[in-house]
Amino acid sequence: MRHYIYFLTLFIGFNSWAQFGSLSGQFCFGSTEDEFPIKEEQLGNGNRILLLTSNSPAFGDKTENSRGDYDFWVLCLDANDQIVWQRTIGGNAADYPSNLLISADQSIYVCGQTASPQSFEQTNALFGSFDAWLLKMNSAGDILWDNNYGGTASDNFNDLIELPSGNLLIFGTSESGVSGNKTSINYGAKDLWSLKLNADGAILNDKSIGGSAADQIPYAILTAPNRIKLVANSNSAISGLKSEQSFGLTDIWVLDLDTNCNIIQQKTIGGSDNDKPTDLLWSNEGKLLLLAESWSNVSGLKTEDAYGFMDTWILKLADNLDIIQQKTIGGDIYDYGGQLIEWPNGNLGVLTNSNSNPNQFKSAPVMGAFDIWMYALDANFNFLGDKTLGTSQDEIGLSLQLSPNLSDIRVLAASKGGITNDKTCSCKGKYDFWGFSLSSTLQTNNIPSTRSLKLYPNPTSNFITIENNNAEQFLSIDLLDYAGKHIKSFNPKSTSLSLAGFSPGIYLLQISTEKGNFCERIRLE
Repeated sequence: MRHYIYFLTLFIGFNSWAQFGSLSGQFCFGSTEDEFPIKEEQLGNGNRILLLTSNSPAFGDKTENSRGDYDFWVLCLDANDQIVWQRTIGGNAADYPSNLLISADQSIYVCGQTASPQSFEQTNALFGSFDAWLLKMNSAGDILWDNNYGGTASDNFNDLIELPSGNLLIFGTSESGVSGNKTSINYGAKDLWSLKLNADGAILNDKSIGGSAADQIPYAILTAPNRIKLVANSNSAISGLKSEQSFGLTDIWVLDLDTNCNIIQQKTIGGSDNDKPTDLLWSNEGKLLLLAESWSNVSGLKTEDAYGFMDTWILKLADNLDIIQQKTIGGDIYDYGGQLIEWPNGNLGVLTNSNSNPNQFKSAPVMGAFDIWMYALDANFNFLGDKTLGTSQDEIGLSLQLSPNLSDIRVLAASKGGITNDKTCSCKGKYDFWGFSLSSTLQTNNIPSTRSLKLYPNPTSNFITIENNNAEQFLSIDLLDYAGKHIKSFNPKSTSLSLAGFSPGIYLLQISTEKGNFCERIRLE
């Protein structure tokens, strides 16, 4: 069931369209094939390390040939986005990177999985069809060591964190039983697999966490010196180490762990369809925030219906992992993937990908096959504004970070498009790496206070009614198109406005009152 009537909350003195500004510092790197960015981390000297997936030969910006199929491509950029050094890392088969960590001593760890036998940078014999793979590099890009981890089936790494002791906790997915260098049993088709390693990659302990079905793709954060919060996809019912029943096809499984990966508490979250986490964040107020893809309507623990086929779902959890707050945000088709950031004032930024048409959340039409879509919320999950970016082709937003000024944001994306719309650098291959910064006023704005104005019905076919419970005096009422061009002025004493004769689409209704200016979107059908 999709939403067709919605009541909109307006904000005092606040224009939600003005919060994301212009792009700056654009750069593109590519060769003849595919380059997909994974993550960016900053060294102490100000240079940035970027991890990408690449299957390209030496051409364009890439100076080394592909080793086999897909490889790790590690770039070091200076403050001007110029390449300081680069490394192509892989064996003669498929190697897929997943994450990057710069440790306190400025070592660079990159992880993922490998199907390559001993060849090129892969120096180890395989245990299974795919092994989890971890490499340690110095800040000059030299590989210090590489290790394989796993059993006789397929295993991979997805996330890693550094503990205060200097040891590493690394999390992945395992289909293997006790075999290879894996000493923990498997509970189901796919288990979460955690390993504690020392700085040389030696295994201190390993543990499988799972139920009788598939539990996979973990994301983890350190929330205290001895506490880990982890989220993953789960298809398991009560079984193995899973203590709560499933809600749908795929649920969000939240785990509170100690640093030996013993389960302290857990929570299963979902509706009746597929709900999959894409990011997690420990907020300024000390609460766990989750971002997920959701196909579910109201069911299970989900309290809002879907807007499209796939939406974003953001949740705030209490210390006992119960849901404090939740919000479903999306357009009418697909809004997938997602990264989450928090500004120091508590406002939240979300990066996702969309081919949805405009609605009460999404302000701009689709540019290409899929666009980069960013939106912002306040700490209470009130919607503040959005920005759609892309070309006439296909763009995939993959990483979102706050800039060092703690106001602007940095986005890493893959792009098929050339110089068009927002993009100012050309495409060399099939998908190139596109990076840019986006100015923002979301850190400098206070969280707006709400007022009791309602616009309804919305969407509408011929009229809109303004409900003004505070009986404030309206000075002017103006209708604008979605680009901000003035179309019509209404009598400020009117509360029922005729929209007959206007073409279907997204419009802005701008209201000036004695207490400030207001602007809200209207969908005319």
